[in-house]
Amino acid sequence: MTTGSIINHDEEDEEIMLPSFQLSVEYVAPWIFLICIILIVAAIICCVGSCAFVFYYQNKPIVAMGQPTFLYNLCFGALLLAIGMAFGVVVIFFSKGENGIIPVDSKTGIILYVCCSFEVWLIYLGYIVIYTVLLCKIYRIMKITQQPLRRGLKILPRHVLWPFILIFSLTVSLLIAWSATGSSKYVVYEDPDTNITIGLCAATPDMASVSPSAEILSALQSLLLIVQLVLCILACKIRKINQVLGDSKKILGLVVFQLIINSICISIAAANGEGTGILVYTINLVINSISTVGFIILPRMYYVWYEHQHGHLPENVVMIGGGTTTVRGVNQDTGNGAGTGVISPPSIVSNNDDNNNSNNNNDNNNDVNICDGGNDNSNNNNIEDDGGVVDIAC
Repeated sequence: MTTGSIINHDEEDEEIMLPSFQLSVEYVAPWIFLICIILIVAAIICCVGSCAFVFYYQNKPIVAMGQPTFLYNLCFGALLLAIGMAFGVVVIFFSKGENGIIPVDSKTGIILYVCCSFEVWLIYLGYIVIYTVLLCKIYRIMKITQQPLRRGLKILPRHVLWPFILIFSLTVSLLIAWSATGSSKYVVYEDPDTNITIGLCAATPDMASVSPSAEILSALQSLLLIVQLVLCILACKIRKINQVLGDSKKILGLVVFQLIINSICISIAAANGEGTGILVYTINLVINSISTVGFIILPRMYYVWYEHQHGHLPENVVMIGGGTTTVRGVNQDTGNGAGTGVISPPSIVSNNDDNNNSNNNNDNNNDVNICDGGNDNSNNNNIEDDGGVVDIAC
């Protein structure tokens, strides 16, 4: 694989060798730019549309069980990926001026520098928001199902946000340190074999032109991998919990899918030059953005549509408990009388063993409220759990 160098205007005579696939573009065809823009706009529409769906149908039990508070933030994280990619595309396609590649120390170069900073911030924060929100979602389910029911217990979203706050704060601190290194985030690359130059963003460790930036970006990527690993472990731990509530299989599938897509896209970009690299990079981030809402929210869209068309949920969808459920203070029938066509199980945990049943049902008269509002022991106001009561609205 041939290599090229980054022309560093901050430190004289310093060059960094990079794989040519990252920067082997001299001129990107307008149709590639058009495809990139269409893909980014499509991702933004999917994220905004998914957020609107959650807001409109948040009182439906099938959506409420997905915990709308976390679903909103999931859409927000996916949206950050798409917007961040838009800044990256702008830099690639507008880094070539009338007299060649725009230098780093020019006025336009400063604007591109700002765009590169936005790209890196938005993309890393987008990934962190997505994975930590899913982490908190699973953590909340674990707190509900892995402890004895206690009277008056409330498990609100804010009670399980400490992993999100901790990891998000650490990410912001690393990004601030990266921004303060003093090196340009917009760099000009020169291929010695072809004398091709191009401007781009130093968004990965091997593209950073100064050592501190490379280490910080490596730390950010390591943090992402750790969060993904923990997320997979926790998803496996709650795999026996009702999937409409826990989404463990969907979450595990999402993480594995995105890791595979990232590997495939990197391999394709490494084997191709010209406009293929930027196009594959855009496709990679767009797929990650759309797949985030696709794995978690799209199934609930289908369930709502199916119920609207047929009057009941699909036969394979198992709702929790019988009677009615309180969703943000609105009583809705989710039992057999609702015409769902589903015989609801007596327990919040699907196919759990006797030990879990004994742990979760020590007091048949206790109630657990994991959302805002008061508790109610009446079967007409909450979802039953073997005599215990679980209010699952978010």
